[in-house]
Amino acid sequence: MNRFLLLLISLFLVASVFAKSPHGEGFKIDCGACHNTSNWEQLNPRHFNHNKTRFPLIGQHKTVECRTCHPTLEFAKARTQCVDCHLDMHEGTVGRDCERCHTPKSWIVSNVKQIHQQAGFTLAGTHAVTDCYRCHKSASLLRFENIRTDCYSCHKANYDATTHRAVGFGTDCFPCHKMTGRDWSYSGNGFVHGTFPLTGGHNISCILCHKTGEYKTILSSACNTCHLDKYNATTNPVHRTAGFSTDCKLCHTTTSWTSFNHSSYFPITSGNHNVSCATCHTNTANYAIFTCVTASCHRNAHNQSRGSAGCYSCHSNGRSGG
Repeated sequence: MNRFLLLLISLFLVASVFAKSPHGEGFKIDCGACHNTSNWEQLNPRHFNHNKTRFPLIGQHKTVECRTCHPTLEFAKARTQCVDCHLDMHEGTVGRDCERCHTPKSWIVSNVKQIHQQAGFTLAGTHAVTDCYRCHKSASLLRFENIRTDCYSCHKANYDATTHRAVGFGTDCFPCHKMTGRDWSYSGNGFVHGTFPLTGGHNISCILCHKTGEYKTILSSACNTCHLDKYNATTNPVHRTAGFSTDCKLCHTTTSWTSFNHSSYFPITSGNHNVSCATCHTNTANYAIFTCVTASCHRNAHNQSRGSAGCYSCHSNGRSGG
């Protein structure tokens, strides 16, 4: 009787040992989801839908062996943070959230611009093509410590090599310089020049107007301040004797000196009026005098000479009927 009882107890203990799941207490998934009845060591992990857990298998995680992440086979104890499985090669310099830069598909960082924008330093223009090592000196060691984002911290040598400090310019480069070019050579682009916009031909070196190198004094915005020599030297037509104003913008634009703005006097809106100056201004000594009635234009329209003012009594610019 005692031997029979001992045998039952032994069988119960053996059954208890074999019945205990190696995956920990409370593991409720059917064994057949992963194991075969013919061989318990031959697994069919595809039968188990890992996407229903708190850690879906995406990208390279699909090809990793189960024991790589579950060394004890107690799945409930598995951790889900990147640093739980992956060594921090950056040594804590970029935080512990690997997903800010990396994805399970690849360790290669493809959103560098987005990362910098989120960090408060947008990679635009020249900064977008600059080698990372120029700013992140320890990048070769995979360390990316926080660095300053003000212009002077990187461009101190450029600033000190100019006369900026002597004339009282600040160390913030943005008011004058843009990042769209390949270098910092300044031609006026980007600087808010107040009531005198730097457009077209005025995008020139500062020293051409600020000849003394002193930039705080406001210069005269009158055209003849800089262009009087060109005004006096012009012979076609002769500006000085033909009665032209020294206010260049009445006729010219900053895009081109040869582009005459006729709208200030007589808008040329018809193709018939797109002719040479001398066609209407027959007296080249004084361009303030003009006539509509010439042999090549309007004289034969009514076979009589009515004078310049007479045309406008019936016709507007290029159209009949006033």
